[in-house]
Amino acid sequence: MMFPASKKQISTIAVALIFSFYTAAATAAPVAPTVRAPGASAGTVPRQISAQSTATAPQPAAEPEQALQSATEKPESTPVTTAPVETTQPVTVSAAATDTAPAASKPVTTSQPKTTEAVKSAAAQKQSATVVPGHPFRIQNKEENYNSLLSKTATRKLDAALADMIGGYGEKVPGLAVIVFKNGKEVYRNMMGNRFLSPRNKNWNLPVTSESRFRVASISKIFTAAGYMKLVEEGKINLDEDVSRYLGFTLRNPNYPNKPITSRMLLSHTSSIRDYPTPYVPFKSNVKSFFTSADCWTRGKAPGSYFSYCNLNYVLLATITEKVSGQRFDKYMTKNVLRPLDIKGSFNLRDFSSSDLQKMGTLYRKTKGESGRYYAQIDDRPIDLPSASLLSSYRPGTNAGIFSPQGGLRISPEELAHMLEMLLNQGKFKGKELLKPTTVQLMEKPVWNYNPAQPNGNIENDSIESYGLALQYFSGNGSTRPAPNRPDFDLVGHLGEAYGFIGGLMWQPGTKNGFLFLQNGFATDYKHNKGRYSRNYRWEENFMKTIIENVFPK
Repeated sequence: MMFPASKKQISTIAVALIFSFYTAAATAAPVAPTVRAPGASAGTVPRQISAQSTATAPQPAAEPEQALQSATEKPESTPVTTAPVETTQPVTVSAAATDTAPAASKPVTTSQPKTTEAVKSAAAQKQSATVVPGHPFRIQNKEENYNSLLSKTATRKLDAALADMIGGYGEKVPGLAVIVFKNGKEVYRNMMGNRFLSPRNKNWNLPVTSESRFRVASISKIFTAAGYMKLVEEGKINLDEDVSRYLGFTLRNPNYPNKPITSRMLLSHTSSIRDYPTPYVPFKSNVKSFFTSADCWTRGKAPGSYFSYCNLNYVLLATITEKVSGQRFDKYMTKNVLRPLDIKGSFNLRDFSSSDLQKMGTLYRKTKGESGRYYAQIDDRPIDLPSASLLSSYRPGTNAGIFSPQGGLRISPEELAHMLEMLLNQGKFKGKELLKPTTVQLMEKPVWNYNPAQPNGNIENDSIESYGLALQYFSGNGSTRPAPNRPDFDLVGHLGEAYGFIGGLMWQPGTKNGFLFLQNGFATDYKHNKGRYSRNYRWEENFMKTIIENVFPK
C-alpha cells in the first residue's frame, strides 16, 4: 500500500532531484560555443565602458592609454557558461604539472590593508580552489608553444619565474606568452595559463598557445606607424608637412592658429592634441567635425614642444593613410604590412574565420576584488563582430578610428614575433624588405625627451620618458629602466596596457636582441601594482627583469 508523501518528504525529494540535475550538467561533455561566424548579422553599438553598462559586475575605469571600445567589443559581463571548442587537447610535460591547480602562496599585501596570517591563509586556500580552476596549464611541449636553446640553468629559472606569475591574486595573471631573440635567433618561447576561463567547468578552460590572438592595445601603434612610414618612403607623405594638406581640412590648435601640425608631431605625441573629451572620434562622426569643434587641445603648449600621450593622434594618422592610399585602413594594413610579415591577424574581426575566432584570447580583470573571479573584458564568448552595415557604408578618409588603429590589432604571439624579427633585421623579414634600414633607425630615434627641470610633457599616467616615431625608449639608467642594476641595458619598443592586457614588444637598439611578452589579465588594479624600481608596472618589471637576468646577464 502506498501512503501519501508528507510535505517534508516532497521537499527532500525535490532537492535531491535538483542536485542530481546540476551534478549531471557539471560533468557532461562540453557544449560547443556560440561564436558568431563572419557575415552574421551582429555588431554592438560602440561605446565607452561605463559604470552603467552592466549590472553583473562593477566597471573598471578606462586606462589612460586606451579607453576606446571598438565596434568589435562589448562591455564587461559575467563570464559565459557554454564551453568553447578546442580542436586539440592541451599537451603538457608531466602529470604533476597539470593534475591539480598550483598551490597558492600568500597574496601580495604591499599595498593592501593588513590582515592576520590566518585570514591570509584561508583566503589563499579559497582562491586556489575556486578562483583559478584549470590554471595548471604549464609548459606545453609542442615546439610552437615551448622551446628553449638556453642553458639548463637559465631555462629552469625562466620557466619557474613565468610559472609563478600564473594565478588569481596579487600580481598573478590568467595567461601569458614570452618569445625571446638573441643575436637574431629565437632562443626561448613559452606559453602558459589560459586564454579563456570558464566559471563553471575547469575542463572548458583553454590554454594560451602561439596561435592565440589577443587585442594587443598600444603595441598596435607600431604596426599603424609601419604602414604610415611606407607611404613616407614612397614620397606620398612628408613627415614635416602640414597634415591639413592630406586631410582636406585645416587642422589647428585654436590657441596656436598659425602653427602647423605635422606627421612627426602626431607620431611622437607632440601635436598638442589630448584625449579629451574622449580618446576616440565617435563612430557616427568624422575627424573634420570632431577636431574643429571638440575641446581636445592643450592650452599653453604649442604643437611640437610638449609631449602628451594621445590615442587621437593615431586616429588621425590612420585617416591620413586612407586619404593618401585611397584604401580602407584595415585593408591597407593587411596588404602592405600584415601579409608581407606572414601575419593573419587583423584590425577587423570580420577577417577571421570561425576556426580563428575559436582561437581568440579573452582579456580579463577582477572587478569585485581579488578573492572574486575573473570577468571578461574583451572577446568573451560569443564574440561580437563589427556591424556589416557600418563597414559597408564607411567612406575611407572620414574616420579610420572605427578600426581602432591605436590599439585594436588582434594578433598572436607567433605573429608578433614576425614584427620583432623584421625590426631586429632593420626592415627585412625572411629576406624581403618591408621598411628601409634608415626608416627603422628614424623610428627608433627619440623625437622627444622629458626634461624634469622644465617639464615639457605630461607623464603622470604613462611610463614614458623618451619617445620616437611610435616607439618608446627605455633607458637603463632612467626612471623607466627595464631591469635594476643594469644601466647598460637600454630598450626601444612599445608597451600595451588596456582592459587587463599588459604587453611589450622591445629590443636593444643596435643589436639583434629583443623579446615580446604579454598577459591577458590581472587580479589587482594598476594602483596596487606600481613598479618596485621603475615607473613601469610590476607586471612589466616582472617580465623584463626575468628575461634580461636569465637571457642577457652581464
